[in-house]
Amino acid sequence: MRAALPPIDVSLTKPPDAVEQLEQRVAADGDDGLAHCQLALLQLGTTGFYEYGDSPVFARVQKLLQRAVKLDPSNALAHSALGFTLAHRGRQEQALEHFRASHRLEPMNRTVEVYIATMLVELEREEEALKFLAAMAPRHGVKLAKLKADLTKAAFPVDAHHLLINGFIHARNFLRSHLEDEAERIRNSIDRGRKRRVAKEELDRCRQDQLELERSFDSKRVPAPIRTLAEPASRYGIGDDVCRPLLMRKIPKKERAKLIRQADKLAAAVDRWLNTFDEGKMTTEAAAFMYFMNGIEEIR
Repeated sequence: MRAALPPIDVSLTKPPDAVEQLEQRVAADGDDGLAHCQLALLQLGTTGFYEYGDSPVFARVQKLLQRAVKLDPSNALAHSALGFTLAHRGRQEQALEHFRASHRLEPMNRTVEVYIATMLVELEREEEALKFLAAMAPRHGVKLAKLKADLTKAAFPVDAHHLLINGFIHARNFLRSHLEDEAERIRNSIDRGRKRRVAKEELDRCRQDQLELERSFDSKRVPAPIRTLAEPASRYGIGDDVCRPLLMRKIPKKERAKLIRQADKLAAAVDRWLNTFDEGKMTTEAAAFMYFMNGIEEIR
């Protein structure tokens, strides 16, 4: 009797993901500055790293980025990512140095520029922060004199902190989004089929949400004057802010234009119906109509 073959180790047949590939590159070549930078950006996407600056993930990211900027001082992204990491670890002075380096390399990067101002404010370097804000205001479309007048009128202090938070983007959130987008780009560039797989998985998930809504939606509960919108509301009135526009943008152009006209014609009647519900007391159908009307604005 022939002996049974040992089971195949699936982990050996599965191609390494982007993190594994970059780990291998870093291990094989300690002077690969790009691999150090890319691996750090992917590590930044791990759970909880934004909330816990002293986590092991942050410490690893810091080391990778420090190596990356040492190997390639002209890498503006590595400098800004390192500044971001250091700032979250409470090392504002060091963070400021790297944000300044990034800004010298990419003077038009307004997000990094705002982060420099943020670091100056957090370091309580008031005079320097005010001077920097005055210099950057025209590039951000901020009329500083009017902003100061508005703050005075509202009885707020006209200091660097209030000028920053009232006149400019919130640097931490904006830069975080930029780094997340860059990490996604890196994953897709390393794993060529990933973008298509992720898109398909997302669309499948959205279509499942669509089916569940259609099953639970009862058009008889919709007032007769707006019932012509019941069918599209039952298909596209999904609460998920990713799925709703994703599905609605797949509607053919002519049909989409017709749907927008129908929704506009009945918008006032829909609003009157929705206003009859107390907060948190909407029916499935009412919630679907609310999200559907949001979707109309998203695809307009």
